[in-house]
Amino acid sequence: MKPGPKKIISLAILTVLVGCSYSQSTNSGKPWKATVKVIDEAGQPVDGADVTIGYYVPPPEDETIALGSTKGKSDANGFFSASGQTRSVDLLFGAGKDGYYRSHLDHELGAPYQYDPVKWSPEVTLVLRKIGQPIPMYAKREEAKVQKENEPVGFDLMAGDWLAPYGKGDRADMLFTVRRKITSEREYEAELKLTFPNKGDGIAVAPAEPDTGSDFKTSRIAAEGGYEPERVWHYSNSSGPESVFGYFFRVRTVLDENGRVKSCLYGKIRGDFRFYAGTKAPRAGMGFDYHLSPTPNDRNVEFDPKQNLFKSLPFDQQIREP
Repeated sequence: MKPGPKKIISLAILTVLVGCSYSQSTNSGKPWKATVKVIDEAGQPVDGADVTIGYYVPPPEDETIALGSTKGKSDANGFFSASGQTRSVDLLFGAGKDGYYRSHLDHELGAPYQYDPVKWSPEVTLVLRKIGQPIPMYAKREEAKVQKENEPVGFDLMAGDWLAPYGKGDRADMLFTVRRKITSEREYEAELKLTFPNKGDGIAVAPAEPDTGSDFKTSRIAAEGGYEPERVWHYSNSSGPESVFGYFFRVRTVLDENGRVKSCLYGKIRGDFRFYAGTKAPRAGMGFDYHLSPTPNDRNVEFDPKQNLFKSLPFDQQIREP
């Protein structure tokens, strides 16, 4: 059956519609007024930033959704103001400038029939983080069924695959052990354990970064120390591990005669490891998003998405954020 003519467009994409503008009836919807302040990481105003305020109008049946955007540049104090009318339930703010990562936030207006003049007159601050020294990295979103339980299974970060016989990896950078007890579909206990093959390897929880709406969300530099050789996550039908912002890791470590790090590779993991107990499936599942620097001893983890060292990854395995 062919799809009908109605098109659905996600609100999330409106922030990239900088070059597009769509007309909208000015005598429909409710009035809004927004003030955007664009600053850098030090809190200083950014002038000349391209600012976009996006909105949408719910369409009549079987018609294309109507999109709208108001665009301009921030002034010497970093401000840009605009107003209009809309039937949108959100305003979507975006800002960008050469030399900075784009930043975007959305503001919920609420339904027009619940119109609140204060809520429909937001003041929003967008923080632009400077582009530092993005580098080529091995970056991949890994999702896999757990092939074997109750004993370690190695993952090769440079190959982006599990060790034989479960994949084509040939050097274990991380070792994962899964244990689980499935009593029923609604009652289970499980454990995911991460260890490392080399002395000096390890994982460290990354400090949380403020949510500024920036496309670049992590620290630029991996931690120098504090790496633990083991981390364990416990899951059950009634509880799970506390969420974390992310991790740094150190692998392929070589120590000198005094036990100091002579050589190693650093990387980062965005968010937490994902684990699926598989109460209905014969096997559990797990996943994680990682970036690995190829240069020994380089703690720079600012990734250039245009230079992924993995070539021709399937779409759902690609990492597109720095």
